[in-house]
Amino acid sequence: MMWQIVLSLVCVAFLGAILWEKRQGKLMQSASDRKLENVNCLFDAILTHIHAYVLVIDSDFKVLKTNYYDLTHLSPDGKEKRVGDLLQCRNALSAKGGCGTHAFCQECPVRGAIGNAFRQKKEFTDLQSSLNIAIDEHEFVKCDVMISGVFMTLDSEERMVLTVHDITSIKQTEEALAEAKEKAENADRSKSAFLANMSHEIRTPLNAIVGFSGLLASADDDTEKKMYLDIVAENNDRLLQIVTDVLDLSKIESGSLDFHYSEFDVNDLLCGLHGILNIRLKDKPEIKLNCEAGTDEWIIYSEQHRIVQIITNLVHNAMKFTHSGEICFGCRPQGEDEIYFYVSDTGIGIPAGEQDKIFDRFTKLDHEVPGTGLGLTLSQTIVQNLGGEMGVESEVTKGSTFWFTLPLKS
Repeated sequence: MMWQIVLSLVCVAFLGAILWEKRQGKLMQSASDRKLENVNCLFDAILTHIHAYVLVIDSDFKVLKTNYYDLTHLSPDGKEKRVGDLLQCRNALSAKGGCGTHAFCQECPVRGAIGNAFRQKKEFTDLQSSLNIAIDEHEFVKCDVMISGVFMTLDSEERMVLTVHDITSIKQTEEALAEAKEKAENADRSKSAFLANMSHEIRTPLNAIVGFSGLLASADDDTEKKMYLDIVAENNDRLLQIVTDVLDLSKIESGSLDFHYSEFDVNDLLCGLHGILNIRLKDKPEIKLNCEAGTDEWIIYSEQHRIVQIITNLVHNAMKFTHSGEICFGCRPQGEDEIYFYVSDTGIGIPAGEQDKIFDRFTKLDHEVPGTGLGLTLSQTIVQNLGGEMGVESEVTKGSTFWFTLPLKS
């Protein structure tokens, strides 16, 4: 009887031990499951908010897990995708079989880096490439990316974690900085050339004024005096124009150049300007200056002084580069709310490759011709400040037409 009681107690103890172990095992498993669940939640949170695409792939380039859809807010279509399919590679999209089946896929640097990393069981970093990234279901943008890959073995299966960082803004910043540096260097070179040219341009009329003023004091013949006076007057005008151009450009850059609008007869203005400009051609009978203004009154509301300044600059330029033929200037309506001014000549013309450069400040295509290289820059800047546009049409040996448009204000 005693042994039966002892056996019963042993069985109860054994059963209790088994139940206790099971309970402890369940508790440990539950804690482990919760820990795993927390890790998964943390991992998902990181994938959702990290500023990079993360792809877990196998050796066949199939995407097993990714945050691509979370970041692009696109809906997965349920189809199996490889790396090129997911990242919208142009070759993958155009190939019938998708990523890896295009003729150029074997030359793809991304596929090459991933394949080498799998074969050598190692990682790769900082591979730069260009991809099409979806911003919605029907629109994609080209962007520069930096791709890195880490090889690992998960549950005896070879896997790789790819991170794809969008570096488009960094690339754009680098390009902008390089462009700004180049512009700054060009501006520095232009300023150096400008100072050298300006010293020459200012010294030349000053030397003429000083020299011929001295000769004028000792001249007895009236014809000789008149010749010296004309030379002094011409160089006075030239020196004044240089100083005026520099001051006007400085005022425009500082935003202090004033514009005064008024009503005036534009045809009458051009006819009066023709009489003034024609005097400059008295020693060049082989060139004819024509004003193609209308005879009817045409009252406009604009900046009269600046229009005269621009046309004068353009006609003076035409005189420098026209050796024979004619120079014509005038205006006409363009559309309902613009006026079109032009200055045409039969001069030497401008090569097509140089036409975009002539409006750059300090630029002179012919350094033998007097001038600072500021006239066209100043004229274009004034036109733009008045709300218009300026351009040129030219052909070598056949002449040029400089034009500008201004809005008609009421």
